[in-house]
Amino acid sequence: MSSRKRAWLAIRVTALSALWLVMLAFAAIRAEQWLLRSRAQRLLSDIRELQSIEGRWTEAQRIMVRWRPWGLGESFCTPQTCFFYVRMRDPIDSFIRGDLDRPPRFRFLVWPSQLLGEKFTFVEASLRVKDGMVEESRFRMNFFGQDEGMARSVSTSVALGYDAERWQHPDYYAEKHPGCKECVLFETGSTPFAGREKVRELTDFNFSCITRWSPCRTEADVMPSAWKLYQQELPRKYALVKAFSDCQIPLDFYGRETNAIAVADVLSRQGPTPRGDKGSSARLRIVRKLKGQMPWQKNTILTASNDSEGEEVFWTGKPDLEAGRRYILFGNIADGSVGQNVFWLDPCGIVPHNDERLAAIQRGITASPVRRLSAN
Repeated sequence: MSSRKRAWLAIRVTALSALWLVMLAFAAIRAEQWLLRSRAQRLLSDIRELQSIEGRWTEAQRIMVRWRPWGLGESFCTPQTCFFYVRMRDPIDSFIRGDLDRPPRFRFLVWPSQLLGEKFTFVEASLRVKDGMVEESRFRMNFFGQDEGMARSVSTSVALGYDAERWQHPDYYAEKHPGCKECVLFETGSTPFAGREKVRELTDFNFSCITRWSPCRTEADVMPSAWKLYQQELPRKYALVKAFSDCQIPLDFYGRETNAIAVADVLSRQGPTPRGDKGSSARLRIVRKLKGQMPWQKNTILTASNDSEGEEVFWTGKPDLEAGRRYILFGNIADGSVGQNVFWLDPCGIVPHNDERLAAIQRGITASPVRRLSAN
């Protein structure tokens, strides 16, 4: 065989070998993507079912047993306290990138594998149990550590946050994170009171993003139903945000959503001083407890401040206190920087008392966590 023929033979063998390797890599990537997609769909089905009900320890246990091969933290779980975490990645992603918290260990393979369709996708789910109840659960789908959609569920509406979005619908929200202009960061949240159909809408992940050839680059690609809901509500969102900042929200909302509400008389008021000190303080007497597990009985005298978190009542925001007047106060009872059981007032949590306002607060309290799951 002539040297020319041997050279051509070597070129052909090399080209065919390279093509075979490319085809093998492509087939491996596709197979692992479809396997990840199948597992992610089953995992979401379990998490979605948990998010549609008032999850208890028994339901959490079933999920932990089923997803133990991908789970972390179960060994520390008890019905009193538990955090269980699942992460699934395809082996090619794990081989090329290694630890997700570090730069890719085989950076030179990132671009070639992307040409073959690798999305570097990982899927995560977690649940947190306290005192036998599932307090929070999450499902998250992420692409190359940047674009992602997430759905979370909590046991109470107060824990959801995003008050402006939940004024009209207290048990769910859909929100695009503003800090990422060039990427997808979209999140939804709900409580079991939202109902099965709404939870399904908020957790409508598009798993074809894992296996399709072109990557998903928009919120509509990743979570189409939830993004449509977000777009429909966007025109009124800014008006709602302004209404909250101006304390123009109906008091029913605060009666429903805040944890602690009381009626109090302002006995005395001090500050700011002529020297320019910004701090103000007041002495309050609890007249009536309307909602929440407050540690103070009727007629208890409390100190309040808008400057020191060490007082028993801490207030911020535009509303103020005047000596000799009666107010409806609302917020949350939590620990402060000095001591326990601080009444942290909402930024709008100081309302002059009258019968009309008290009735509105009472309506909200009546509609509060006494809401029960409808027949889902």
